[in-house]
Amino acid sequence: MDRLQSESKALDTLEKYDRIILWFEHDLYDQAVLIDLLSRLSEKIDLLDRMRLMTVDRFSGEERFVGFGQLSPDQLRSLQGLDVPVSEDMIRQAQRAWAAFRADTPEALHTFTVEEGDALPFLRSAMRRHLMELPSTRNGLSMTERLMLDAVADGAKTGVDTFRKMYRETEPAPFLGDVMFFHDMAGLIDATQPALTATEDWRDEFDLTDFGRQLLAEEADWVRTNGIDQWRGGVHLTGNGPVWRWSPDEDRPVLA
Repeated sequence: MDRLQSESKALDTLEKYDRIILWFEHDLYDQAVLIDLLSRLSEKIDLLDRMRLMTVDRFSGEERFVGFGQLSPDQLRSLQGLDVPVSEDMIRQAQRAWAAFRADTPEALHTFTVEEGDALPFLRSAMRRHLMELPSTRNGLSMTERLMLDAVADGAKTGVDTFRKMYRETEPAPFLGDVMFFHDMAGLIDATQPALTATEDWRDEFDLTDFGRQLLAEEADWVRTNGIDQWRGGVHLTGNGPVWRWSPDEDRPVLA
């Protein structure tokens, strides 16, 4: 909380800078922070001519570009000049996205991903990935949870192995840090009807339970069995259903 308050107060000092460059990756985490930030900065429209945005989703020579953190200092230096001015269209799009992200149902955000333009080029895909964190209509798992179980079924034996496999191979646009990742994974272990078995030491081996295998086969439903109490943006998912879910068949959120 102290860090968030400190970062918020720092926005009040921007007037002293001649140029403000916002470095944001293309993934869900960064794009969510970006729309929050630009919505706040919309009240400082006099700073608009000083603000620039650096955001890319690929880098020459990197087969799988995840984010700036994988680049060397020389590679980062080569991005100089690729930043673009923050426009009024970007600000307005961020405001619309932030309002939809915080809404208590996912309908407006889905409409945003379908109908909105690309003033912020990676925003719609990031918000679509956010919607896929709703429980699936097929088994009640979020996309992240399903990818975790897929990784274990494919041979990952520890939390680190699972994180590495998703980060390097199966997650389309990795956005979870290890702390958030292991928190979500613990939920699959600690539930009344767990999908994974594990010892207390994450370095030791763990495996799918029979229920976990049923989930992957889409013969069971996580929410109906274990219930849910999670927030997805402004959407509070509670109980055993019906709740807002992501329907892969309809390619949209549904209440089921």
